[in-house]
Amino acid sequence: MPIYEFRCLSCGNIEEFILVGSSQIEMKCGACGGEDLERVLSRTNYAMGSSGSSQSSGASATTRSCGQGQSCTSIELPGYTKQD
Repeated sequence: MPIYEFRCLSCGNIEEFILVGSSQIEMKCGACGGEDLERVLSRTNYAMGSSGSSQSSGASATTRSCGQGQSCTSIELPGYTKQD
């Protein structure tokens, strides 16, 4: 079952919800009761192949300068791509 993380726009609290198919669940912030939530990108942890394997997952990261000595990293993951 997929677990998704949402951030409350009122207080910034992160909540996890299990969403199954088209079932409707009431999604409220556990800290403040707010209903204005946005989905956030969750961290993942998985392994492919046997240990010591050098298989690539297809993910790539690009780091660039964001100005004033700071850097920003963009991560591209395989899978669905939004088309504008």
